[in-house]
Amino acid sequence: MSGLGQYIAHLFSGAWSLAAGMGVTIRYMFKPVATVQYPRERLALPEAFRGHIELIPAQDGHRCVACGECHRTCPSGVIKVQGLKQQASDHNRARYFFIDFSRCSLCGLCVEVCPEKALRFSYEYEQVWPSRYGSVVDLMARLHAGGGA
Repeated sequence: MSGLGQYIAHLFSGAWSLAAGMGVTIRYMFKPVATVQYPRERLALPEAFRGHIELIPAQDGHRCVACGECHRTCPSGVIKVQGLKQQASDHNRARYFFIDFSRCSLCGLCVEVCPEKALRFSYEYEQVWPSRYGSVVDLMARLHAGGGA
């Protein structure tokens, strides 16, 4: 192909690309907007959303018996559970349940392995802390403060 023929081929190729791009732009110009105006509008979260873990509230506080399965199963090693018995004949009850959300991978193994079904994924997606030390959360204190329901 000569220089002039090649020039004309490039010219038509560029014009076709421009027309195709403008066609996409014009098509989307008349479709409804899908943008959510956050924080004035909230997203409708799907049922399978997996936020951070939290304790499930029960009538007597929580169901956690501090068996340590979640601690042993956690691949990131971010869960620390400590239990307490009031008397020798009582069942063990979790007193402290700390988790470092900055290193949690949200894998869900702790939720699956819990024999008492005391853990679940929350629907909270706004997790911000001023420092990395703020991401270490006591789930017991959070549950008793009303943030776990």
